[in-house]
Amino acid sequence: MIKKVLVFLILSFFLFLPKAYAAGEFATSYNVVYDIGLDGVATVTQKITLRNLTTQYYANQFKLTIGATDIFDIKASDEGGAMEVASEKQGSSTTISVKFNQQVAGINKVLPWTLSFKSKDFAQNLGKVWEVRAPKISPTDNLESYNLTIQVPQSFGEPTLISPQPKNQSLSFGKIFLSFEKDQLLSSGVLASFGTRQLFDFDLTYHLENSGLVPVLTNVALPPDTSFQDVIYQRIEPKPLNVTVDSDGNYLAWFRLRRGEKLDVKALGSAKLYTSSKVKNPVLETSLRQEYISSDKYWDKDHPQISSKLAEILKGSQEASAREKVKLIYRYVVSTLKYDSSRLSPDIERLGAVTTLNNPESAVCMEFTDLFITLARAAGIPARELDGYAYSANPSLRPLSLNRDILHAWPEYWDEERGWVMVDPTWENTTGGVDYFSRLDLNHFVFSVKGLSSVSPVPAGSYKYSGEDSRDVQVKLSENDFLGKPQIDVQIETPPVILAALPGKIKVKVSNQGNALFASTNLGVSAGRLNILDASSRPLGPVPAYGQAFFEFDSRTKSIFDSYEDQITVLIGGQKYIKQVFVRPFFAFGSAPFIVFGLAGLAGVIYASVLGGLIIRRRILKISSHAKPSS
Repeated sequence: MIKKVLVFLILSFFLFLPKAYAAGEFATSYNVVYDIGLDGVATVTQKITLRNLTTQYYANQFKLTIGATDIFDIKASDEGGAMEVASEKQGSSTTISVKFNQQVAGINKVLPWTLSFKSKDFAQNLGKVWEVRAPKISPTDNLESYNLTIQVPQSFGEPTLISPQPKNQSLSFGKIFLSFEKDQLLSSGVLASFGTRQLFDFDLTYHLENSGLVPVLTNVALPPDTSFQDVIYQRIEPKPLNVTVDSDGNYLAWFRLRRGEKLDVKALGSAKLYTSSKVKNPVLETSLRQEYISSDKYWDKDHPQISSKLAEILKGSQEASAREKVKLIYRYVVSTLKYDSSRLSPDIERLGAVTTLNNPESAVCMEFTDLFITLARAAGIPARELDGYAYSANPSLRPLSLNRDILHAWPEYWDEERGWVMVDPTWENTTGGVDYFSRLDLNHFVFSVKGLSSVSPVPAGSYKYSGEDSRDVQVKLSENDFLGKPQIDVQIETPPVILAALPGKIKVKVSNQGNALFASTNLGVSAGRLNILDASSRPLGPVPAYGQAFFEFDSRTKSIFDSYEDQITVLIGGQKYIKQVFVRPFFAFGSAPFIVFGLAGLAGVIYASVLGGLIIRRRILKISSHAKPSS
């Protein structure tokens, strides 16, 4: 992970007079290039101009402290040739000392010179992603200009995240050029990610326990496919009874536990994360839209304090677009809350949005997420929570807050054009301004989605045996790309022989025996001569790996004398599944006489009942005809 580093400029002077040195007596200008090689080694070239502002002092040495330790091939030169250089490592930084060939003496005396070195500390390959950083500059007197250019091989891929946004971006000779200026680098350094996808392998363990006296049916949340990620499963042990999809898109694997039973569930697979949404025409159902703007336990969007704070945030922007409003809300959360690492513990208490408003300096990722979601919902913008794994090699900059397994929480909101958009106010706050609003990086791997509820489902890592704190989440970067392959198996269940004229049932079981999600489609059933009463097309799916779906259809024959062979055809996504069936008259079987006698007996009972009713009715009418009218 990228370290947060500062560049310090230190000038050492020989004085004509015994006077204290004042930094304002020299001015500097910089033109800096970070040229990143295919191997990640950065060649840093700094063209520096030092200008004397006084008649009293001169400089013959320059010191530069850089927040990096792996620095080599240090060179310096001016018009007179090579200059003497020395370096010293101090903790996590390196100080470079340069001895000038000539004195910088006299007012407005200018010395242009060049310093270059190489380092492996400014670019890092993380799986399928390259991250490049350049440190921010510290504010100093008379820093006249600072121009920075970062050159990256085009083979690194498309820029995923660049913060701050470069003044210029161009492509030439197989290199991507990003240019920045002084005002951008005083508040933060540059962080740039390259690549359009990231790959992870995961190994998750879920500990289930039934401490009750009766068997129970329970579920665990598996990492789902989302707009920005695909998931495949190599193995789930033991095999679940079923895997279903809830309204938030979570994959729920179901298991039955006997009383007192403990069960360890293992899920192994891979995930592929994307920079752009896979959904081309996003649609949010009206019923879900209403759910995603409603209140819940930690998202009390109707609380007076929330309403008051929202009015303050949106003051003068009531007519703004939803996208502009959500950006104002995001900026408020980032700038107001303060990350409090002292709260981190296995039994950390979740504060919720309202309490967070009253305790802005005691926030971790849950509070950043809850407050954003609550304010967004109060503004009528659908929002929900994502829990999962977030890759971070530097937790002090990009912290992981929930516990040793449930690593991070971040929100997403609904945009009418783009669909669900993920943001991370926590990391923008802790990195000192890296933009996690415009586009999220490829380090956020979703384990579960909380939208209909602020408390469930809980993600992998939350399923523990009472009193135990096991390590249940293992995720690592991968180089192995994959293509998910759903594999549908269809079983058509009917009686061995369908008896003519009697009601029949056709059962269809659809199982996904592949490693990836089978997308939504329609299922239809038809037959040659057999009449299927409710054969209209029905929606199927989505069906996750290890998932199943069940359908029932009623069937009839046209006559009690029908006798033929037929085919029942199930059509799924253009694929046909066929089963041969036999239709026979019911009286052709040994049981037919009993059926006939049974039907005859039933008809007799019905006839007797009807006849008896008519006799009784006639008697009542006869009695009524002799009765006198009352007064």
